Amino acid sequence: MIRRLGGLLIAAAVASGCRRAPAPGSASGGLAPRGDAIWLSDPASAGQAGLEDSLQHMGAAALFLPAGEIVMESGRWAVRGDPRPPRPLDRVPVALVLRAGPELSNAFRTDVGSDPAAIARAVGTALHPSLDPSGPYGRVRGVHLDVPFSPAGAARYAAFVRALRGALPAGTFVSIGIQTPPASDADRKRLAPLLEATDAIVAFVFRDGERVEGATVDSLRRPWWAAFGTAGHGVRSAADGEAPAAVPEKFLDPLSGSALIDLGNDLSQNDATVSAFHLLARDPVRLDGLSLDQGDRITFRLPSQTELLFELGSVLAGKRYALGRVMLFEGASDADRLFPIAAFEDVLLGRGLSPALAVTVQPQGRRAVTVEAVNRSSHASIVSRVSGWVEIDLTPARPADVSLGGFDRYEVYDAVGRPVSPGRATRVRLFETLVAPWESIAAARIAVRGALPASCCRYRTHWIAAAGPEIATDWSSPPPAPTPVPNRTAAKRKRPRA
Repeated sequence: MIRRLGGLLIAAAVASGCRRAPAPGSASGGLAPRGDAIWLSDPASAGQAGLEDSLQHMGAAALFLPAGEIVMESGRWAVRGDPRPPRPLDRVPVALVLRAGPELSNAFRTDVGSDPAAIARAVGTALHPSLDPSGPYGRVRGVHLDVPFSPAGAARYAAFVRALRGALPAGTFVSIGIQTPPASDADRKRLAPLLEATDAIVAFVFRDGERVEGATVDSLRRPWWAAFGTAGHGVRSAADGEAPAAVPEKFLDPLSGSALIDLGNDLSQNDATVSAFHLLARDPVRLDGLSLDQGDRITFRLPSQTELLFELGSVLAGKRYALGRVMLFEGASDADRLFPIAAFEDVLLGRGLSPALAVTVQPQGRRAVTVEAVNRSSHASIVSRVSGWVEIDLTPARPADVSLGGFDRYEVYDAVGRPVSPGRATRVRLFETLVAPWESIAAARIAVRGALPASCCRYRTHWIAAAGPEIATDWSSPPPAPTPVPNRTAAKRKRPRA
């Protein structure tokens, strides 16, 4: 708990950390810009409405966009391009991200193989149209190489980087990703030519399955960005033995609230940086883009936002060569993310980091009431079957039937909060397992026996934000009904004739 509270307090200093001046004697960053950057893994996300406005508000130093995969085609090296943005991005510097295809994935793991200069010439030629200021990406400032390598192949990789820099326009930075820093002095010496050839390093200090100690990267004495993976991931295990398949994060919200899915915590995990869940399909489930058969199982791993905030606030402390942080966002838009770009913007600008539930309680005649809720913030709740709810007080009426609408389940209580049978209850608690950013929860309808209160109906809420805070409201009453305005015309009487 102390660590979580510390993370939230440190988050308040995140904004100042991203704009700090270079420490005396530290690397200036060369061609690589200093500051926080955004990395979008889905080419379609570059077309998200308001993207450049958000990047400017948060003072983003660069936007990393997928540009293609380096592959071997018909015996020649080439770049298999990704879909281009719907319009150039002119207000934020762009870094084009190149991934390694199957052939290049092993090209720099040994000291023998294809000619690095030949690969660089092919890549530089393929990139030329995209690097033009009037091209599809707008103002391209750099190229990031998401290419695996080992110390044994570092010299050949260095030759590739040097040749590629020579093929790019002057002033274009080249950065590389590092998954495993050198473990020995011998490996450090092997890496030295590559580090000298590179303008900056990107190393993931927070991502499921890949974490590098910031102090270790900083000890390489080269400009670097601390990278953060923000997305959760699911793996589907089919009941019929079909090969496991990846399930995007966007499906966690509809699956966690489905009556056809059993959700449980994965207690076998011993990692404070993630929350893990099992989702088991009791019956077939059909969603847009996902089909589950009875018995199919999905294991989700979701980054802990409290730990993410802690790392965001502390990772740059004492790191004299750090340029800033890079936030990797998956999905086509913020609508597909549980931690959207807008949430990171709130972190940087010091805004609230909790869901903002607006609840509407509306009588439907004398024998029913509807309850709906809208999250008016970019922040989600935690995933929990018990901690997120809206409770309605029907006194003196009693619930007769509950149609859940968009809520997941309900329980009933008496006037002092004790669980009772529906016939003795006066309160209904509507649960929502996960409140997603900007989610609208369709109205539940509660039919009652007896008369609803004259001012129907008071309610209270309870949620735990993914960022950590507990949000519990006291009983809230709906606004009083307006006082009827007398109809003066109808009240007038004609004067009797004389």
